[in-house]
Amino acid sequence: MFKEGVYTVLVTPFNKEGIISYNSLDNLVNNQINKGVKGIITMGTTSESPTINYGEKVELIKYLWNKYNESINIIIGIGGNNTQEVIDFGRFCSDYCHAYMVTAPHYNKPSQEGIYTHFNTIANADIIKEKDIMMYNIPSRCGVNMDPEIISKLYNTCPNIVAIKEASGSISQTQEILNLCDINIFSGDDALVVPLMSCGAKGVISVTSNLIPNYMVRIVNNCLNNNFNEAMQLNSKIHTLLKLLFIETNPVPLKYLLNRLEIIEEATVRLPLVKINKTNISLKLNQKIGLINELNRI
Repeated sequence: MFKEGVYTVLVTPFNKEGIISYNSLDNLVNNQINKGVKGIITMGTTSESPTINYGEKVELIKYLWNKYNESINIIIGIGGNNTQEVIDFGRFCSDYCHAYMVTAPHYNKPSQEGIYTHFNTIANADIIKEKDIMMYNIPSRCGVNMDPEIISKLYNTCPNIVAIKEASGSISQTQEILNLCDINIFSGDDALVVPLMSCGAKGVISVTSNLIPNYMVRIVNNCLNNNFNEAMQLNSKIHTLLKLLFIETNPVPLKYLLNRLEIIEEATVRLPLVKINKTNISLKLNQKIGLINELNRI
């Protein structure tokens, strides 16, 4: 399922009242289709999944599947820190996705054995075991790092664990994982896609491709074709943009730009996140509108 390339983690667009905007969601998805993106992911960090209730998740997931499952691959994030709840949600999602993404447990701070057992139990649950899983290692959000040995053990013992989104920020960890197993690694950080792919990663799980999907595909395709000089030149053109997307907590700056580009109707985020209101930050982001439009015309 997880072929090499770019996968976009969608924001969840809200209207002024904080209700999910399906018109904006359509704009987002249609901005990905036929741009070379391999798939879309919802219910990830960028989707603000912690503040979307179960009923909203069910409605959104069904909507995406019923409207777009024949147009683009759909991956659902089912991660959590309650193993049984993850399994229950995964069972529901099985009829509405092509594959799953599962984060390491947050807040509990389990041992490496606990992380292994968590993923192994999920991967072998009935129904869930019929679909491919991408693990998601993001210590900055979860408070724990998945050791390369555990990643390798899960890959070698669970046939449906086929990929990992590596967002530890460590290039050496990527190298260690690949020394131990053949799992497909995807960069979880747009800024590190070129160095990680030079080590053997297969692509990126991208935030930036919400804005410039075709350009991110160009960078990744150059890496896949071993044109790393060209990839670095393309990446350098968006270096400042990549930094600005995380000048405040993701997806706050991203939603601001998507709204300015009229892809989503509002930049609304849900508490405890708040919209950008600092003039200097807004000004810096506004200065990238022209660049984004230019890159989308290439």
